Amino acid sequence: MKDRIRATVAAASAPDMDVALGYARTALDAPTRVLMIDIADKLSDTNPLLDMREVTRLSYAARYAATEHGTGTVQATAATGRLLRHMPRIDTQPVPITRGEYALQLRAIAGRRAPKAL
Repeated sequence: MKDRIRATVAAASAPDMDVALGYARTALDAPTRVLMIDIADKLSDTNPLLDMREVTRLSYAARYAATEHGTGTVQATAATGRLLRHMPRIDTQPVPITRGEYALQLRAIAGRRAPKAL
């Protein structure tokens, strides 16, 4: 049995394993997806026509992670990092973007369509 496991591990190519490991580290998990949708909902509900700023992105990620896991906890820090990894940066956008437009981007990344108009 051990020989079969060793042969399987040896047969797997290193680049394939690196790609799989990289994907596993950066994949959007369900708790992060839920937090992103919550942030998108808040952005689209509160002043959606205001310009989105980088400091707002950072603030919302930290605030929602702290609300979910507790202020200053290791889990909150990790959740903030996961959120920021998947939330597009604002300061690299070529043109200003509104909070509502950014909410649409977050929903697209999280895999949920925009809410239907009333």
